[in-house]
Amino acid sequence: MKIIPVIDLLRGRAVHAIRGRRSAYRPWQSVLCPDGQVLPLVRRLHEQLQFPLIYLADLDAIQGQASQLALVGQIADTFPDLQIWLDGGFRTPSSLAAATDERILPVVGSETWTDAVSPIGDKALLSIDRGVDGLRDPSGIAHDAARRPVDLILMNLERVGADSGPDLAMLEHWRAEAPSARLYLAGGVRNVADLETIARAGAAGTLVASALHDGRLDARIIARLR
Repeated sequence: MKIIPVIDLLRGRAVHAIRGRRSAYRPWQSVLCPDGQVLPLVRRLHEQLQFPLIYLADLDAIQGQASQLALVGQIADTFPDLQIWLDGGFRTPSSLAAATDERILPVVGSETWTDAVSPIGDKALLSIDRGVDGLRDPSGIAHDAARRPVDLILMNLERVGADSGPDLAMLEHWRAEAPSARLYLAGGVRNVADLETIARAGAAGTLVASALHDGRLDARIIARLR
């Protein structure tokens, strides 16, 4: 199972995401990231903890503001062997088509995608976004097998940074609805026991942030799980 660290980008900083309340996000202050600086955080995750893949969320673009593609490009240039998944707030097929950097795999968020006709194709992932108000999917793509890709991120925003455990019911639901999909669970991972539970439940991977920053998942544990 893949363990994929998350970096949430907001106004050029790496921020601590909690329960999807984006207006309240503040720069990280942790052992990994004492001051919200992005490149040093990427270096620690990639070179020290040896993660080959990182998930980036451009919160500015997701909220309809100017994107941080320049910063994302700087990350890709600085760490040329790093794989990047990017939720860049993609809303339409044309915005997705503009994401042409082969080093970066786009992630389409169901909460921002507006096209109700076009398939995404398998050169992108789909994040199925769930908040306190339920599934956020204005285009209906989550339940349309003909339009969604094979790689699905199951994102429970209410569990992000909340120390509440992973949403195993969401994983079970989508294993039944999309049995041929590769499923990546996001939100709520607290410790190694959660990672082991998610793996046993059949996920292809999981996204993690808070448990890395506070040391509950350290280099020794990560190496053992590889």
